[in-house]
Amino acid sequence: MTKRQPFLHNARVATAFLTRIPVSHGDQLEMGCVARWFPTVGLFIGSCAAGTLWALEALVGHRVAAVAVVLVGVLVTGGFHHDGLADSADGLVGGWTPEQRRQILKDSRHGTYGVLALVLQVVLQVSAVGAMPLNSAIPAVVLMHCLGRAAAVSVMRSGEGITEGLGANYVAGVRVRDISVALVSSVMFGVAIAGVSALVAFICALVVARGVIKYAVSRIGGIVGDVLGATEQVAESTVLLVAMVFVEHFGGFGW
Repeated sequence: MTKRQPFLHNARVATAFLTRIPVSHGDQLEMGCVARWFPTVGLFIGSCAAGTLWALEALVGHRVAAVAVVLVGVLVTGGFHHDGLADSADGLVGGWTPEQRRQILKDSRHGTYGVLALVLQVVLQVSAVGAMPLNSAIPAVVLMHCLGRAAAVSVMRSGEGITEGLGANYVAGVRVRDISVALVSSVMFGVAIAGVSALVAFICALVVARGVIKYAVSRIGGIVGDVLGATEQVAESTVLLVAMVFVEHFGGFGW
C-alpha cells in the first residue's frame, strides 16, 4: 500500500511538476492526491499573469501587456503544456496508423502542425486578452490557467490502451475522488472570481477537453502526457473565448 503523503507535500509536488519554481518535494511521482492541487497551482500562475497585465497596462498599453501575459505563463511553466500542444498536433494529425502517431508523439522535434498550433495558440490568446477591457481581462486570465488545469484533470481517467509514459502514471494514480476535489475547488475559485460567467467557462472547458480526449483516443488508442498538455492549452483558450463572448454580448466577464 502506498504511504499517504502529507497535505502540503502534495501541494509542493504539484507546484514543482507544473512550474519551474524550485520547490523541494522529495522523489514522489505518483499523481493521485497531487492532481487535486492542479487548479490551485493554476490559480497561482494565473494570478502572476494577471498581476503582470495590471502592472504593465498603464506603462506600455493594454495590447503590449497582453503579450506579457502569455510570456509570463510560459516563463513560470517553462512552456510545459505548450510543448504538449505542439507534440500532440504533430502526432495526432500526422501518421497513418496509431503506432506511427505514437512514435511521432515521442519525437521531441516539432513539425509543421506543431509549429502552427503554437503560433495560432499564442496569437489567439494575445488577441483575446488584448481585446478585453482590463476589468474583464484580469479574471479571464486568472481563470484560464485555473480552469484549464481543472479540465486536464477531469479527463485523466478517460484513456485506454496506453501503458507507458506520464499519461499512464496519471491514469493509474488518479482516482475519481481526486478529480472531484480538483473540479469542486476550481468551481469555488471561479465563482469567487467571476460569478456565474465562470461556471459557463468551466462547463465549456470540460466539454472541449472531453472532445480533445475522444479525438486522441480515436487516433492513438488512449492518452499520453502530451495529450493532457494539449488538452490544458485548448481549455485555456476556450475560457478566453467564453470570456470574449460575455464581453461582446453581456458587457463584461465577471462580477
